[in-house]
This record gives sequence, structure tokens and C-alpha cells, in this order.
Amino acid sequence: MIPRLSFSLVVAALLWLSPMGLTRAHAVSVLEIQTLDGTTHKFRVTVARSPAQQAQGLMHVSTMAPRSGMLFPMQPARRARFWMRNTLIPLDMIFILPGGRIEQVVTRTDMKSDVSSASFGKVSAVLELNAGEAKALHIGIGDLVKMNGVSF
Repeated sequence: MIPRLSFSLVVAALLWLSPMGLTRAHAVSVLEIQTLDGTTHKFRVTVARSPAQQAQGLMHVSTMAPRSGMLFPMQPARRARFWMRNTLIPLDMIFILPGGRIEQVVTRTDMKSDVSSASFGKVSAVLELNAGEAKALHIGIGDLVKMNGVSF
């Protein structure tokens, strides 16, 4: 039997190692965004692959490390709507077209809101980052998103 203190330390270490306090069931991968000026930015992202993971998203997450995020792949591509219900941190929502180009970036600071933000057309993924990160890094429409193991 593991003493309570040791178990707590193990849980705390796992939460600290993950960019969003998610468990090992959520694999962390590297995603790259190449801006139109040729600059490449790398992010540690958790991929929400299953319907349950996508429904949960970043709800109830209280902090997220810089240059971290969550990717929501959508196959087949479709119009996407995202809200901030039970979301405790402000987010940038980056809508990604088939082929990997960014369609739009929406910054949401209205935590816990049921108001939705939607893509203009069919997208193959949505990337959520900390609010303001896209603007600070000059990430915008037309930039290219790449990630091993995910086809846009």
C-alpha cells in the first residue's frame, strides 16, 4: 500500500509534468505553426481524439503553460462551433482549414460562457491556446499548422 503522502506527491508530479494537468491518457505532442514571414513556433499540445475528450476539452482546467494547447481534429472537415462553458481560462481558438492553413483566430476572454464561436466554413481542426498567445506571436490567417500523426 502506498502511503497517502507519497501518492499525493506522485499525483502532484504528474499534474506538474503535463501542460494542462491532464493524465497520461492524454498524450502530449509537438505542433508547429509556420507564419507567413517564415517564423516557426512550436507548441506542446494534447490531442482530443475521442468524442468524450472533445466534449470535455479544456473545461475545468485552471491553468495552462505557455506554448501549450489542445487540438481538436475533425475528420471529415466540418463547420465547428466552440463555447466556453465551464472553461476557467481565456483562450485563443484557431480554426484550421483542410491542408493546414489557419482560417481565423478568435480570442475568448468570457470564461464560462455558452455563447459560441464558429468557423466560417469547414475546418479540419481547432487549436486552443492561452488567450493572446496568437497575437503575441503574430499567428494569423493563412499561417500553416503542421503536426506528425495528424492530417489537416
